[in-house]
Amino acid sequence: MDNPAFAFEKTLRNKTKKELLADKLVEMIRNRLLQDGDELPSEREMAQLFGVSRETIRGAVAQLAALGVVSVSHGSKTRVRADEQVLRHYHLMQDGGPETDARTPRYEIDSVYESRLVIEAAIARRAALKIDAYGVAQLEKMLETQSECDQTNPIPFQMSDKAFHKLISEYACNAILLKYAEELYSFDLYIRRSVLLEPGAVERSYREHVYIVEALRRGDPDAAERAMLAHLDSVYRTTKEKMAAVPDLGQA
Repeated sequence: MDNPAFAFEKTLRNKTKKELLADKLVEMIRNRLLQDGDELPSEREMAQLFGVSRETIRGAVAQLAALGVVSVSHGSKTRVRADEQVLRHYHLMQDGGPETDARTPRYEIDSVYESRLVIEAAIARRAALKIDAYGVAQLEKMLETQSECDQTNPIPFQMSDKAFHKLISEYACNAILLKYAEELYSFDLYIRRSVLLEPGAVERSYREHVYIVEALRRGDPDAAERAMLAHLDSVYRTTKEKMAAVPDLGQA
């Protein structure tokens, strides 16, 4: 059975897990979930986050290091190099075609979250009716990982959060909903990082995830929708508050 990080993966050619993971990390850099100079989580942490072996993690990091997307120094953490030229080169090396900008277009925050409410409410309802025991087990593994995340370092939690929302969207079994949910999720992730640095923010999001998974486990679409909407309302309010407190964040 596929692991959660690569469930429902569709590719035009037969890529290995390390290549798929490398692509995922580059996508996170492109949409600014990972930023220039960030330290990647440890091999152990990433193996837990993505549900793959440490060998796969090492292979993906080595591939990115060879192309200059990350820098690896002996005895220190692996750091991100979010250089546009390097990322463009990576894309050409992997796919051989013209690059498209993976960053989410600039939208007004209220419009983004109004759209997320509509789309992810539908996703939560559909997922509650369609998710199987294996899918619930994968979400529970993600919750376990999130419960152990360092409260002072939001990067591992954000990486797991992205996988969490994507897996739920995949179980809705609707490619259009999945596409729009992923695009909207990527809106201003660097602002969410600032929010998650606030005391108690990671714990709050983790608890909200727990309620979502409990509803999905019961196969209760009404409860799943309520839990998802409550979570999104929390995300919206805290993001809006952070943007008001630090106006320059919205201009980055």
